[in-house]
Amino acid sequence: MEELYKQEIFELTELLNEEWDDLKSILIQAGIDLRRTALASFMEDEDENEYGVLVNKDLKILQYERKTQEAKNNIENFKMFDITENEEELIKYPQIAVAIDMIKNGEIL
Repeated sequence: MEELYKQEIFELTELLNEEWDDLKSILIQAGIDLRRTALASFMEDEDENEYGVLVNKDLKILQYERKTQEAKNNIENFKMFDITENEEELIKYPQIAVAIDMIKNGEIL
């Protein structure tokens, strides 16, 4: 399972950096240094909302949510939460531990 998570993290981080310009722009506006950040988890719902988890090189873990509906896809409809110390949230995402290992081992970032 860990290999699948690694592949997912590689792919999501690549999409963030190379294709998802709208998300990339909002994260940069929010002060995220994408050169030092991996996208560990990404989800969308039926109401055009998006959720994700970022892990940076300093091992800070951020959870975000944003609206992606037309005219709402902007920084005003973007929320970010530091969940680095929030065990209740961390256990929801097994990808986080894999992303941390990948960063520590120099496999990503």
